[in-house]
Amino acid sequence: MYEMKMACIFTIFILANISTTIFAHKILIFHPTPAYSHQQPAMGLTEALVKKGHDVFVLGPNKVPGLEGNYTYFDFSWLYEFNANFTTEGVNLQQEFSSQFMWIPFFRVYADMMRQMFESDTFKHFLRRVEDEKISFDVVTVESYVIPYGVALARLLTRNKPVISLLTMTGGDFYNEDAIGNIKHLSYSPSMLSPYTGQMSVWERLENWVTHHYVSSRLQNILESSARAHFRDTYGPDGEALVDGCWENISLAMISSNALYYYPRPITPNVIEVGPLHIKTPEKLPKILQDWLDGAGRGVIYFSLGSNMRSEKLPREALANILRVFGELPDGYRVLWKWESDSEVPSDRVTGLSNKRNILTQRWIPQQSVLAHPMVKLFITQGGCQSFQETVHYGVPTVGVPWFADQEVNVAKMVDAEVGFRLRPSELNSYEKVKTAINAVLFDKKYDENMKKMSSISHDFTSRAKDQAVFWVEHVAKHGGADHLRPHTANTSYFTYFCLDIISIILIITTIIFYILCKILTYSNMFSSSSKKIKSS
Repeated sequence: MYEMKMACIFTIFILANISTTIFAHKILIFHPTPAYSHQQPAMGLTEALVKKGHDVFVLGPNKVPGLEGNYTYFDFSWLYEFNANFTTEGVNLQQEFSSQFMWIPFFRVYADMMRQMFESDTFKHFLRRVEDEKISFDVVTVESYVIPYGVALARLLTRNKPVISLLTMTGGDFYNEDAIGNIKHLSYSPSMLSPYTGQMSVWERLENWVTHHYVSSRLQNILESSARAHFRDTYGPDGEALVDGCWENISLAMISSNALYYYPRPITPNVIEVGPLHIKTPEKLPKILQDWLDGAGRGVIYFSLGSNMRSEKLPREALANILRVFGELPDGYRVLWKWESDSEVPSDRVTGLSNKRNILTQRWIPQQSVLAHPMVKLFITQGGCQSFQETVHYGVPTVGVPWFADQEVNVAKMVDAEVGFRLRPSELNSYEKVKTAINAVLFDKKYDENMKKMSSISHDFTSRAKDQAVFWVEHVAKHGGADHLRPHTANTSYFTYFCLDIISIILIITTIIFYILCKILTYSNMFSSSSKKIKSS
């Protein structure tokens, strides 16, 4: 009996491994942006695919810890050095972007970064290994901002294999969706870089439409021109053809967000909102943080401006106002502050206050674990997509201080959903405005109640996000693409999509009919008048 039981267990084990081997795919994930917030969703997807048994190759700046065997990582962590180059090109990530047009110099630096990545020894090593081992990928997942390089790479490595675009910011792939048939209705969908909500005035809709099309076209042109130059210089005149039609050559656009963090909108079957891919079970807090949070009598304010903006770079007056408000908090409230410098918060030098007993600073903070703690009552955030998703998931209301990129539209959503209060960077120079924002969210129960409701909804989406993402990657790999999901709108124009051709024809026919009727009526009146004159004479 024992031998039979062991034989059954062994058979099940063998069959499970055979099944995993048969259905495992070779997947390339190309996700190069050197920002941890961008990397988190890609890392979550990588981990889920590896644990499902797929053979995953990753080109990116962040390695997923703890993965082995069927996980192959090519280290591009040196791309983080490019963050220092942005300032020299007029892009300062420590200041508020007053205009969306300020991103155009950023795109140029970004394009140069991509070219240097493709010309690096690490990338050449990757190409040699693919060639030597005759590796053929079933699907290539590409970060949505680098489609020209990603599609060309997919064509170079694996002919006629599908490409999946992965977006890790806000609620729409605003640079790629039009090309694959999901034409955006910008009267109701605020652009990724805009400060608007789903309800815009006519002038806001006009600005949203014009600015989006200008900025997105510049991004596409800069990245595509850079990719064409690289592949032409590397592979000769024919190499440029690898970039042709790159924006249309996407099987699926996968978005690591959903309408909860953006706005409901019509989407085509080849655009998939999978939701947050980086949410996970909170890890145990370091003792110093655990004790600090546990010891708060009434609550904790968590203050972090994300992975790009550094608190130490805040203007002197802004720091003074923030510290003054923190110092005036009622007894029992504490502050946990992500402070990226080895030096302490200069409270006495900035404000004249030497009492910092209710403030704890740390260079790095495990954010999800902190937000999961029941004593955290307020999150002062820059409004990045991943921070927004995390604070909603754990039910912590916000004060949003948007500096650039999708932070504007994310914070606008927080205000629109009444789960947070917007405090613009320039308003940090006003003590009254800082105090009003913090006190409003901390002491008005509506923010906490609304956030708890939103959090409950978010759990339904997040619980299936990774499984859904894995399913779609497997689906595209298994069937060699997703042409069956591609709508005919991929081959149309705004004029046709919004039925302006039909409306024009109807207006023309109506005008002609109206004109004919008017002429008939005119001639009828003339004939009637003539008849009357004849009779009277």
